[in-house]
Amino acid sequence: MTAVALPVTTTIAGSDSGGGAGIQADLKTFSHLNTFGTSVLTCVTAQNPTEVTGIQEISTELLLSQIKAVFEWFPVASCKTGMLFSTELIKTLGEYWKEQPPANLVVDPVMVATSGARLLQVDAIEALKEHILPHATIVTPNLPEAEILLGKKISLWEDSLKAVEELYQWYSVPFLLKGGHLPQERKSVDLFYDGSRLIEIKTDWLDEVNTHGTGCTLSAAIVAYLASGSELVESIQMAKQYLQQTFLNPVQINEQSFLNHTPTSV
Repeated sequence: MTAVALPVTTTIAGSDSGGGAGIQADLKTFSHLNTFGTSVLTCVTAQNPTEVTGIQEISTELLLSQIKAVFEWFPVASCKTGMLFSTELIKTLGEYWKEQPPANLVVDPVMVATSGARLLQVDAIEALKEHILPHATIVTPNLPEAEILLGKKISLWEDSLKAVEELYQWYSVPFLLKGGHLPQERKSVDLFYDGSRLIEIKTDWLDEVNTHGTGCTLSAAIVAYLASGSELVESIQMAKQYLQQTFLNPVQINEQSFLNHTPTSV
C-alpha cells in the first residue's frame, strides 16, 4: 500500500485551555478533516467556555521562530489566523509575509471572546487592517467584528447586504460575513462577496447551543477544505455543513458535543 501524504494546514492563534476555541479547536478540526495540522502560538490563555481569566503574549522573537520553523520546513497548503492580540505580533507576521506570502490564508479577525474578554488590543486593529488583511484569501468576521472593520453599526439584514460589499470595496479581498447575530426566518445566513458574486449560505437555526469556538472551527474547516483542493465557495459551504454537524452529532470529538449533549451537572 502506498502512503498518501496529508495536506499541511497551519493555525496562527492563541491557545484555549478549555479546548473549545483557538489553537486546540483548530487542530482538532484539521485532524478530523484529514489534514496534517501545524501551529504557531501567539498567546497562552487561561479560559473555559464562560470566561477568560488570563492572557500571556508570546514574544515577537518566539513568534518569528515558530513561523520560520513551520513555513520554511512544511509545504503549507493553507493556513489561518485567529487571535493575534497585539500590534507587535501582527507586524512581525506581516513583515515575514512580505517576503513569503502565504497560500490560501483564511483570516478570522478575532477581537472579543464569546465571554466578552478582549482578544485583540484596540491599538492593534489598524495593524490588522494594514499588515494581515491584504494577504487574505477570505476574511470571516462576525457582525461585531465587521462593525469595527467598517466603523459603523449593522443592525438590519439590509445593512448586512450592503456591509459585505463595502468590506470588499474597503479591503479588496473576499469576505464571509457571518450571520449568527441576525437570524433570518429560522436560518443562519452567511454572506459571501468577492467583488462579483454575492452568495447567501444558509443553514438551519439551532436553539440553545453554546457558540464558544464556532468561529474558530468554521475558519479552520475552510482552511482544511482549501488545503484539500476545493474551490473557495465550495470550501465555505462544506465548512458550514461541518460546523452544523458538530452541533447535531454527539459522536463528534470536540467541545461542541460536550457542551450541547452533556448534562450541566457534570
